[in-house]
Amino acid sequence: MNTRTLVFVGCLNRAVPHFAAANGRGIVTYSFDEATGRLEFLAETADIANPTFLAAVAHRGLLYATSEIFGEPEGAVSAYRIDPMSGALALINRQPTRGSLTAFCNVDRQAEMVFVANYGHETAAETPRQQIASFAMLDNGGLSVPSSAFAHTGSGPRMDRQSVPHAHCVVSSPDNRFAIATDLGTDELVTYRTNVDCRRLESSGVPAMRMKAGAGPRHLVFHPNGVAAYVVNELDSTVCRLAYEPGNGTLSLLETVDVLPENPGAGQPADLQIAADGRFLYASIRGADVIGIYRLEEGTGKIVSASICGAGGKTPRSFALSPTGRFLLVALQDSDRLAVYRIDPTTGEPAEQVDFVAVGTPMCVKAERFDIA
Repeated sequence: MNTRTLVFVGCLNRAVPHFAAANGRGIVTYSFDEATGRLEFLAETADIANPTFLAAVAHRGLLYATSEIFGEPEGAVSAYRIDPMSGALALINRQPTRGSLTAFCNVDRQAEMVFVANYGHETAAETPRQQIASFAMLDNGGLSVPSSAFAHTGSGPRMDRQSVPHAHCVVSSPDNRFAIATDLGTDELVTYRTNVDCRRLESSGVPAMRMKAGAGPRHLVFHPNGVAAYVVNELDSTVCRLAYEPGNGTLSLLETVDVLPENPGAGQPADLQIAADGRFLYASIRGADVIGIYRLEEGTGKIVSASICGAGGKTPRSFALSPTGRFLLVALQDSDRLAVYRIDPTTGEPAEQVDFVAVGTPMCVKAERFDIA
């Protein structure tokens, strides 16, 4: 059995007031050479509006994509079958998400359900206004109607950004018993229980973890050790290390560092990724247009040092580590390009740019390895 790496890029193709441009056509598929870091165009899928976030399930040949549509009460999540040879995507089905401005999707660790986070308009009276929804994955890879949906309550001190809840991501715990949702609007991390048998999320009874007021938690990742997690905060430009209790899904704060240590409060952090071996944490920082690299202490995951590298263009919204961990792929939203950097294995830093491709308004990039005959 041979393998190949595919890269999927979701591109904005319908104007949205809070984004500068919409120059894309949909979802673009590239083949990726794990030896050289070179990209090769394979296919483009234009039958979807504003695919701003993607989730791939390589072993089942599936891709899920959100549609973040301004001015409509519900977004959508689409299921596609991937042809690993041609890179073409075939639509299976599409479901409404029970909330607006759908900004994130993810799959549980057993690939039984799909989660979405609905950011929502800055409008308290909007309906159906559910911040989190789950969907059962059907036998053909398609999505059921929502199997559960949840509304958050509250607000934060930043009335321009936090007058209502704004869910931004949902991530399964390492043992798949829980899922953690970040809410930028309420400054909370909300723990849900994962019911794999019924393929839905359920209330956990665990009190939400409150972050610092005005922090604006955006994305979250777990450390490979299973007992630490990290959250990047968009509004106060920090990254926090958290203790995770697998027994009940609770989180507690361990440390907070500025994403730009020499310029606290600057920039707007967006994406967050961790190396598979747990040695380095990465954050994309818009405004400053850099990638932050945070070296982690072995075992504990404590953040011991930080450095930055230029992202290669404007507005590094999303980025991905290649399956081997040797390359960093950065979606430069306002430069209409996807850049590829080789990672120095000692420092964890992007050492050199080895390729780039022109692609309209890239919002999300995912890289996955597929088995091929």
